[in-house]
Amino acid sequence: MALQRWTFTVDPSDAGLRLDQLIAARTDLSRRAAREALRLGGVQVARKRVRVAGKVLPTGTEVRVAFDPDLPEPPDLEIPIAFEDDWLLAVDKPAGLPTQGTWASDQHDLQALLRKQRPDLKLFLHHRLDLGTSGLLVFAKDAAANPSLTKQFTEGGVRKSYLARLSDALASCSVDCPIGRVRHADPGRFGCEGDLIEPKASRTDFDAVPPEVLASLDGPHWILARPRTGRTHQIRVHLASLGRPILGDRLYGGAESNQLWLHAWRLSLTHPVTGAPLELEAPPQRFRSHP
Repeated sequence: MALQRWTFTVDPSDAGLRLDQLIAARTDLSRRAAREALRLGGVQVARKRVRVAGKVLPTGTEVRVAFDPDLPEPPDLEIPIAFEDDWLLAVDKPAGLPTQGTWASDQHDLQALLRKQRPDLKLFLHHRLDLGTSGLLVFAKDAAANPSLTKQFTEGGVRKSYLARLSDALASCSVDCPIGRVRHADPGRFGCEGDLIEPKASRTDFDAVPPEVLASLDGPHWILARPRTGRTHQIRVHLASLGRPILGDRLYGGAESNQLWLHAWRLSLTHPVTGAPLELEAPPQRFRSHP
């Protein structure tokens, strides 16, 4: 069964109802399922996640409920650390793991696992990877690192290198093509052509993977992707526009596979506190899937 979602506003007739009762009355969920949705973080009251089943809400409050009956128990995974110092933490995200909480849960994602793995830390997220993408993600551990990281990620100061596996070979090239959300697309996706919502300038350079790196990768038809801008799904959309979608990327026409074969391999940036050049890497031999 697919993810179920509801949005409603508390009416005067709901006065006095506990939140689990309210959800059961205004959705297709039983009280038991409503309590499970609350436990997993699938209930938002006034755009904030709430877990208290006995909470009573005032009239006019917006409630959002998301429930996935097929959601497994939260994963028990050790997230590999690629780099750490007093100000930064860089991790190697497994494929198939959301970066942040989803509509239905805030316990099945990378940040949730890191909160359990490193409860001593408060982490500040500055960029994201798609659900299916593996590789480098950088967090600030100290608020002193935030201004510089924010500026570098928003103004193109971070140089990113990805490894992507395709179904067919692709020669080195560059794609300079605006990307926008495709209007009325279901499921939602982005594109370079058609009826696009707010298309923005986007460029990705594609080159051959160095031979010494290629030797550590499984299968043929790998390409090195260097996005020069930071649009949603940018590498996936630009490769699809060339007729070379990523293997496993069914949203953009890629051939069937057990995962999306896209890995955030290297990040080059300026250390936000010391000012030193920083080269981070998630080795391709650790390219992994979330079970």
